[in-house]
Amino acid sequence: MDKPSNIRIKKYGIGTSALIISIFSIMFSFTYIAGKYIGDHILSILGISLPIKIISIILFFIAVFIGHKYKNDYLAKTGRNLSIACIFMISILTLTCTQF
Repeated sequence: MDKPSNIRIKKYGIGTSALIISIFSIMFSFTYIAGKYIGDHILSILGISLPIKIISIILFFIAVFIGHKYKNDYLAKTGRNLSIACIFMISILTLTCTQF
């Protein structure tokens, strides 16, 4: 039996990586183990001394870009929306928790 032509099946592709990058970035910046964030553990192993907030924001923007560019791929829209929500949350937390 043939599939109706008006049904669109989403495929796994590059856009799917938007959700994967978003989840990795959430773990990188919000998961706390043994007195440090996972991002701090990873960066210390790599010998990099950048703030984890900067790297997380960059990863979230990459996920937004990929999710927008490949929006017809499976879970791309979910990854994009999750990244936008996390960027917004990090921005609000940074603005409200910073002492002047």
